[in-house]
Amino acid sequence: MEDLLYVKDMDLHVFSIEKPESKSDEEWKRDHRQVCGFIRQYVGDNVYGLIANETHARSLWEKLESMYASKSGNNKLYLLKSLMNLSYKETTPLLDHLNAFHGILDQLSGVGIKLEDELAALWLLNTLPESWEIFRVSIINSAPDGIVSMQTVKPVMLNEEMRRKMQGSSSQSEVLVTEHRGRNANRDQRGREKSRSKSKSRYKNVECHYCHNTGHIKKNCFKWKRDNKAKGKNEKKDEGGNRVSTADLVDDLIFVTDADVVNAVSDDQSWVIDSGATLHVTPRKEFFTSLKLMFGGSNGVRLF
Repeated sequence: MEDLLYVKDMDLHVFSIEKPESKSDEEWKRDHRQVCGFIRQYVGDNVYGLIANETHARSLWEKLESMYASKSGNNKLYLLKSLMNLSYKETTPLLDHLNAFHGILDQLSGVGIKLEDELAALWLLNTLPESWEIFRVSIINSAPDGIVSMQTVKPVMLNEEMRRKMQGSSSQSEVLVTEHRGRNANRDQRGREKSRSKSKSRYKNVECHYCHNTGHIKKNCFKWKRDNKAKGKNEKKDEGGNRVSTADLVDDLIFVTDADVVNAVSDDQSWVIDSGATLHVTPRKEFFTSLKLMFGGSNGVRLF
């Protein structure tokens, strides 16, 4: 408020005892009324009634000082408690917290209590929440000669706030991406269910060659799968030191090739029998010493 009075050129009416010779009594009295009206614009409703009838700027100022800048023990204790209870809440801008901190320091200075710069900086760090503990310890440990100052603490606090905001935005983006992927997964699931429905409708009038019921084919036959599961999924035969494995066909036949493992098109002289795959395809029947016919269709396709 004092700064505003100086900016508006109203400081003489408050801080000067004698009237300037260039002013008449009426002008001086009128100027005091203007200054009083200006000051009353910046006080709260609970205080306005106490100074509503003041017409002399200096008297009004002294009354406000007695309420807000009193050097009594109670007022000093109140300001110290305000400083001790001040804590930074991460939901509010850090600049607002710094302004509140400096406001209390200014009031303490007005009542004759002035904190040293190092003590003020340490107390400012003390107002930070536990989530800032690593930052707080890092600043104190990295201070030259172990002495922190307000000049060094405030900028790094603002930088840390910005870093945390950016990190929070990045985390939020990751959450959104995860949620988006989750929705895609749900859509894929619905898509698979829709495909199954189409598959069932496609075999509506088809007879299974295993159980002779309609509505599905052999590879989707539950009876066929159950019977084969009881026999065992794999049968191994060992003849002449050569081991050949035959597997039941319980699902769609999928053929995956790798140029480094097997090439069924160009490599007609070699065959990797233990490639790690469940099913293999080769046009060279003579590679095997023992084969078991698993499926023989009327269209000439035979699976061993």
